[in-house]
Amino acid sequence: MTSQRTSSPGDEKLLEATREAVVLHGVRRTTANDIAERAGVSRMTFYRRMGSVENAVLATLTREFRTGAADVRSAAPAGTGREQLVHFAIAAVRVFATSELLGSIAERDPEFLIPYVTDRFGASQQLILHTLEALIEAGQADGSLEAGPATATTLLLTLQGVALSARLLRKTGGFEDALAELEKMLERHLTPQATGAGTGQDAP
Repeated sequence: MTSQRTSSPGDEKLLEATREAVVLHGVRRTTANDIAERAGVSRMTFYRRMGSVENAVLATLTREFRTGAADVRSAAPAGTGREQLVHFAIAAVRVFATSELLGSIAERDPEFLIPYVTDRFGASQQLILHTLEALIEAGQADGSLEAGPATATTLLLTLQGVALSARLLRKTGGFEDALAELEKMLERHLTPQATGAGTGQDAP
């Protein structure tokens, strides 16, 4: 999700206030006054720093994704590039599927997310995409991973689909099973194929 303004370290209180408001009320019911009061600043200061409530929400989402991705990377166990990628993919889905911020938006204001599912990638998605690309590059470098030009984008869309469907999967009791299946699929798809594998003939 892309915001039209770049937030500075001094905006941290506004972003946290925005997160609190959206978690409680959703996007449509969050106002500039609400955010400003929670952050302890004037409404004029809010508009000067954020520009609009939508920009504040988008900047808050980007912060949520950046923090979540960094936490997942820092907690990753040692392993090959492929193992690192698969770990990041599964752990990231779990983190974002349990995010109070994303959960509130998906439940109360799903239309807010639609443009970033059907029309364009925002800053949050680009952040995850760049992380996937770096992990794929590492896996190709150590020979543990096989990927093509569209692998990172396809993987991003797959992870996004599972994360956005988490509420449904939990209702049916299938969330953990879906993650386990996704992990197996990724391992099988990304593992380099040995010459002659699956042909019924010995490799030359």
